[in-house]
Amino acid sequence: MPSIIASNTQKPFKQVPAGCHFALCNMVVDLGWQKSEWQGQTRHVHQVYIRWEVPDERVVYEKDGEPIEGPCSIGRTYTLALTPRAHLRKDLENWRGKAFTAEEEKSFDIATVGGKCCQLMVTHKEGGERTYANITGVIGLTKEQLTRAKTARSEVGVLVFSLVDPDQQVLQKLPKWIQEKLENRVVTSVPAQAWPGSENEEEFDDDLPF
Repeated sequence: MPSIIASNTQKPFKQVPAGCHFALCNMVVDLGWQKSEWQGQTRHVHQVYIRWEVPDERVVYEKDGEPIEGPCSIGRTYTLALTPRAHLRKDLENWRGKAFTAEEEKSFDIATVGGKCCQLMVTHKEGGERTYANITGVIGLTKEQLTRAKTARSEVGVLVFSLVDPDQQVLQKLPKWIQEKLENRVVTSVPAQAWPGSENEEEFDDDLPF
């Protein structure tokens, strides 16, 4: 009788090393309203997922039976808010190198960060038998890196998905776990928060990433 062996052995996945890295944003996804547990209480929060590729850190993976080399990736889920204490606001302001104006904070188009470069601070944290790589800082580029950023392009393609105007072709390209989060999102009476067009873009300095 043939055997069917099961085990808990997992193929190792290369994480982005701890430290500061040149990175390019290749994914911005409106996750809609998600259920969140905090200090024993359940609440609903509007979330957005932002992912970056780190071109200087390489990983080999298999696609259609063929080995492919590509950049390591790392992402972070944020509450979609620009309140003074919001992590999203802090990271965007550090990335831009300037604070939001009162007008900008009313409605900032998060989609504009897609395809833009920055530096990521990555910290490793032990949890049980696993090591987790977390983004603990997003900052702007050095003068030397600005030249590199002008010609930098995503190796895997930039995906931006908004629930205000959902693109089904983009949806099908998103990772399975993100598709499942979107499918299981909380349906509320509050509509998805729009990402306005280019009404504020003219207020940015040309040297800023977005």
